[in-house]
Amino acid sequence: MQRFLLMVVVVVAACSGDDSSIETCQVDADCSAGSVCELRDEQAICVATADAPIVIGQTGAITGTNQMLGQRAKLGVELAFAEQNALGGIRGRMLELQFRDDAYVPEVAEDAVRELVDAKVSPTEAPHCPSTTLPLYGTTSVSETAVSRGPNAVLAMIGSVGAPTAVRAAAIAVETQTLYFGAFVGTDTVLRDDQAGACATNIFNVRASYAQEARATLELFQVKGVPDYRNLISFDQNDTFGQAGYDGLVKAYQEFIGPFPSGADPINPIKRFRYVRNDDTSVPAVAAAMTAHLALLLENQAGTVTVGVMMTDTYGAATALIEYVRRWQYASDAQQTQLQKATRLKLHFSNMSFVNADALGDRLVASGNVTTPNGPMPFTDGVYVSQVVPNFRSDPSAVVAAYNREISGNGEPSFLSLEAYIAARVLIVGLLAHEGPFTSAALATTLEAQSDLSVGLDGMFGFSPANHQYSSSVWGTALQADGTFANLYVWRAGSPIQITP
Repeated sequence: MQRFLLMVVVVVAACSGDDSSIETCQVDADCSAGSVCELRDEQAICVATADAPIVIGQTGAITGTNQMLGQRAKLGVELAFAEQNALGGIRGRMLELQFRDDAYVPEVAEDAVRELVDAKVSPTEAPHCPSTTLPLYGTTSVSETAVSRGPNAVLAMIGSVGAPTAVRAAAIAVETQTLYFGAFVGTDTVLRDDQAGACATNIFNVRASYAQEARATLELFQVKGVPDYRNLISFDQNDTFGQAGYDGLVKAYQEFIGPFPSGADPINPIKRFRYVRNDDTSVPAVAAAMTAHLALLLENQAGTVTVGVMMTDTYGAATALIEYVRRWQYASDAQQTQLQKATRLKLHFSNMSFVNADALGDRLVASGNVTTPNGPMPFTDGVYVSQVVPNFRSDPSAVVAAYNREISGNGEPSFLSLEAYIAARVLIVGLLAHEGPFTSAALATTLEAQSDLSVGLDGMFGFSPANHQYSSSVWGTALQADGTFANLYVWRAGSPIQITP
């Protein structure tokens, strides 16, 4: 009889599934050493840390005309992840980066994010987010139906590179309820406006916006003596990136100086010249049109003519424009005799941070000098970049010091890889603060609670439910003859520009 009862107990246990070895949990502290709290089949259980890596996705151009942008953005994230993994990761979980090359092509970037979030299309279900059905960059929508995360989705996306690519990538991320974090983009479209609707809760920006960079640039031009809108020029990429820069400049003018007079162009009140994305060969024709406009300014204004050119561009196009305009300015031709452009024209070229400042410096240094009445002048003269991170060569903050330690022996330091490093460090602080299983929605809630999320920068930075932008600071730099950058100004939202002594 006892043997019979024993057999019944064994059979019942086998049939019911013995889960006594499974540890349920709410946070990592509930688990034994060597394990962490994670979701498995929608149940929070303790699993071995080796089986719970935190996988983050990233897209950017590492091939093509603008490949340095993606290469350096990828490097910065990798440095931060490697640094944290050496410290034990996120309570034992290792950080993994899944990177996809998008060649700075919007459709490729969208496909890459679909792969990274293991996107599943729901043919009969309406989209969750309004941005999903918008024709973001181009004429086709991202999707007319709902898209959801698959079982192999990354936890979050970090550091997408470029506005035309990011707006389509962001639409897929938020439609699938995937955290979209720290894009190297200052555009308002989707990332900072209301086009994502309630799905914007999944979007977190780290850097200042292009509108804020434009405001800092305009204040700089005022300090440099640019009189009004007639002496402002926008050189911008013919896409969402360029439009974001131009719109920011127009808005900054209206807020800082005042409304445009009735005689200004109602569509483009500030003169603009546009080139084709990923096609630096389109620049010379645009530059020729710009120099014709500069000649008109010299004809119609007396004395010294000071002009500010805000450049929403990438390093190849920027180099081509600056070289062309400077050679025209100092050319010994009929216009020189008539207009005295070499001595009367004062030009200031200020590039948006996305230009890739270090690549721009390298190219302009390689271009050498232009001959002027006062002797050779380097093409770097009068060239500025509005940075969204401090100067890695001189800033004393702890995060910059840490970046310089990590980059040593791993590549050349750059503003772009520093920006990526800082974005990754900010995400890591959020990951460390999070308790409980990791999901995109839960991590978003944790990030919103980080009102003082310091990574060693000088100033107050953080997030809140009403603020999904970590920093609103711009550090202006001036390009030097050797390709390095000197500190020029600091600008913070709500405060006037502070010129560096």
